[in-house]
Amino acid sequence: MTKQRVSLSSGTSKGVVFDLIRAQGPISRVALAETTGLTQATMSTVVRQLMTDGLVVETGRGESTGGKPPVMLDVNPSSRYAVGVQLGRESITFVVINLSGAIVGRTRTPGTGTAEPSEMVVRLAGEIDRTLDGLGIEKSSVVGVGVVAPGPLDIARGAILHSPHLGAWRDVPLREMLSEAVHLPVILDNDATAAAIGDFWSGKLDDAVAHATVYMGTGIGAGVLIDGIVFRGASSNACELGQIVVTGRDGSPAFLEEIADPGSVVRRARELGEEDRLGLRGEDEFEDFRAIAMAAARGDEQASALVEESAEHLASGVLTMANLFDLDSVSLAGPAFAVAGPTYVRAVSRRLDADLFVRNQHSVRVRLSTDVTDAAAVGGAALVMQTELAPRTMGLKAAVSA
Repeated sequence: MTKQRVSLSSGTSKGVVFDLIRAQGPISRVALAETTGLTQATMSTVVRQLMTDGLVVETGRGESTGGKPPVMLDVNPSSRYAVGVQLGRESITFVVINLSGAIVGRTRTPGTGTAEPSEMVVRLAGEIDRTLDGLGIEKSSVVGVGVVAPGPLDIARGAILHSPHLGAWRDVPLREMLSEAVHLPVILDNDATAAAIGDFWSGKLDDAVAHATVYMGTGIGAGVLIDGIVFRGASSNACELGQIVVTGRDGSPAFLEEIADPGSVVRRARELGEEDRLGLRGEDEFEDFRAIAMAAARGDEQASALVEESAEHLASGVLTMANLFDLDSVSLAGPAFAVAGPTYVRAVSRRLDADLFVRNQHSVRVRLSTDVTDAAAVGGAALVMQTELAPRTMGLKAAVSA
């Protein structure tokens, strides 16, 4: 007999208590009641329901404060799973996380390239099934699939509109198509937003009030969280950092992506006649960028100068965003930072320390995301967990069920 999939309404006491246990467990019923303001009787009922659903377990007794040691509660990591899928032109990443947020499986396949969306949906569904089967996870334990992609997106319809980084993907109702193919609830969101929520779900934001995750793959985006809630804008396409207009190399206006993303670094290397020396093949821009970053890491002066130039331009964009949102925390995520991340962290930190408007009132902590390369995929899985099981809706639409 298979378990019935359980979803917690975001506004219920059950959802609030579950999220608190997830974030602070092991924790006692008494501490939960004190934190939430619920009565002991209500708390006992809620905890009993969570234990019946298999989401929460008793883990032993805590320290005594004068009476009987309290029974401690924590989430049951293996009771629920979520799948995250990070779409990209060069590669597609699949991750599976358990209820505590730990990655239990990870797969990377060739990207979308120029394939038609209908063909890709079949591929995605097949890979999700193979990944779950390989891990021995029943679909009844999977709360859903979180697919993340570069924008612009129509979040309300779950559709990719006309992403410049996904070739043939124009006005594709991916959420509905994939849900029908994989027979699981599916959500679709921006890759940078997902990476930011993944940072939040990891619990490593150190109580940041205003946080931004800058995501750089083939393009540049950002996700902003204010008190743990996503800032989405009118159409859920906020914080497209790469579309900020800055001063280009020749002094004319340019989009930040045009002078700071991996493709721009590769193009600049070619302009300088460095492609042969740096081993640039011209087949895959992102692989060429990786070659430049690796050369910079080995101390190549010209490669270092190329990466540093990109980092300084990115720092200007992050400064603008930090001033707009009064940020106190920034993390860098995405495959572009896998090799050259420390260079970008230093450049952004220096610029914020020197020029942030409120630098005399507070600093901004800048760091690499925990899962820097696969942050968006992990965030996609966390989005599903968040919307299905926890009270912070993050401004998301509910997942579409098959």
